[in-house]
Amino acid sequence: MIHRANNSITIAFVLAVVLTTAISGLSDDSNAVLKSGPSIGSEVSSFYVRAVTGPLAGKSVCYVCRNGDRPVVMVFLRELGADTTRLLKRLDKTVNEHRADGLRCFVVLLSESAQKDAARLQTLAFDEKLDLPLTLAGESMAGANLTNVAPSAAVTVVLYDHLKVVERFSYRTGECDDTACQSVIVAAESLAWKLTHRV
Repeated sequence: MIHRANNSITIAFVLAVVLTTAISGLSDDSNAVLKSGPSIGSEVSSFYVRAVTGPLAGKSVCYVCRNGDRPVVMVFLRELGADTTRLLKRLDKTVNEHRADGLRCFVVLLSESAQKDAARLQTLAFDEKLDLPLTLAGESMAGANLTNVAPSAAVTVVLYDHLKVVERFSYRTGECDDTACQSVIVAAESLAWKLTHRV
């Protein structure tokens, strides 16, 4: 009888340890640093998107090809909200300030609801007076740039120059706050500074 009781206690203890470890593991995953987009130092691959705003609206465009060796801020979104709107407005201002220097930016909303999301992007561009090209791409679209975007990343920002990734930022839902936004803008301005100080 005592032997059975001891076995029950042992089993209960083992189950408690397993559950604690599993819960701890889940917590660690949610707190882990999110990595999304092509890795720093890698080459940006060309890919086509559907332009929703700008002079090429309605066309299939490769903005990687069009921008060539220029320094570029490439933004992948899974969501549209107040935080992403704030980021896009600030990027729009930064790029406009350095457009004559060659700094470029384009935004890709990853979506399988093209018609609905195209209307949302058009409204966003109109309401916020954005000059940035806003585009759509399906999740199923092939290409290293898209397949490297983490499923849990609501926002992925990739900065590259001469088609080489120099910096990247990624945020889960609700993480793209003022501090995160400022980090992206500082990096974009740094890219622009390097552009104007090239020998």
